[in-house]
Amino acid sequence: MQEPLISVKNLKKHFDVGKDAVLKAVDGISFDIYPGETFGLVGESGCGKSTAGRTLIRLYDPTDGEVIFNGKNIFTLSRNQMSEVRRNFQMIFQDPYASLNPRMTVLDIISEPLEIHQIYKSKKEMKARVIELLELVGLNDEHAMRFPHEFSGGQRQRIGIARALALNPKFIVCDEPISALDVSIQAQVVNLLKDLQEKLGLTYMFIAHDLSMVRYISDRVGVMYLGHMMELAESEELYDNPLHPYTKALLSAIPIPNPDIQRSRQRIILEGDVPSPINPKEGCRFVDRCSYAIDKCRNVTPEFEEVRPGHFAACHRIGEI
Repeated sequence: MQEPLISVKNLKKHFDVGKDAVLKAVDGISFDIYPGETFGLVGESGCGKSTAGRTLIRLYDPTDGEVIFNGKNIFTLSRNQMSEVRRNFQMIFQDPYASLNPRMTVLDIISEPLEIHQIYKSKKEMKARVIELLELVGLNDEHAMRFPHEFSGGQRQRIGIARALALNPKFIVCDEPISALDVSIQAQVVNLLKDLQEKLGLTYMFIAHDLSMVRYISDRVGVMYLGHMMELAESEELYDNPLHPYTKALLSAIPIPNPDIQRSRQRIILEGDVPSPINPKEGCRFVDRCSYAIDKCRNVTPEFEEVRPGHFAACHRIGEI
């Protein structure tokens, strides 16, 4: 078996939101990410996907848990020791409008990480690297001296990708990188990410709402709900043979391009709203919306365990459903 590039163990990120109130955005998730793969993370809005990604690369300080990279738990590293990890961990943000400083040129935006880490001694070398990165993402040297407001959303996201690639990272968290883009541009950006992965040997964590796009780009997919990991498997296995009731409901919402099949298919409609992640009760987080729930589901949190080889789920009734 290949060694994981990153091992996430019992990762938690809680926020204090008032008197005796704790928002458990991520509450004890575990998974591995292997070199060269794309690990997809899906779930409804507010389930903790983006918080998990940001905590994993220490943009947020964790409440508990470990992230093992190069044999070390990065949560125990000092600020100086984190410098090397920072070079290997980068992020592509969701909003290409908010993530680029409007007062900086594209040259300054992409060269900023190179300056911080003191990669090049001369401005000439640094500019040459920026132009190389721009060409890598489908832009050209003329764009270097322009400002972000002069670009479309898709072009801005390409600039964000170039910035993430500046330090030759091994791992990139893609935090819903296509959700703010036109549908016609989304496929271009995803194909660019796939091409860059092949060229540069990158490893991605791809966070998204679009289940069809996640299936297209991901090797393995994890499904989150209210801070917990509900199911994890290889992409085709998860989409063809979902085990968890929540995963089945999510996948039933994917539109099918054949109108005859679309009309006749059975949708799984979840009753009720997503509960609050503030001071959640014991038991399965999905219990109030699950038609299979029993008393045990309300009182005992199900273990996230391997049900089939490489296929994990957290449900007391997996064997019966």
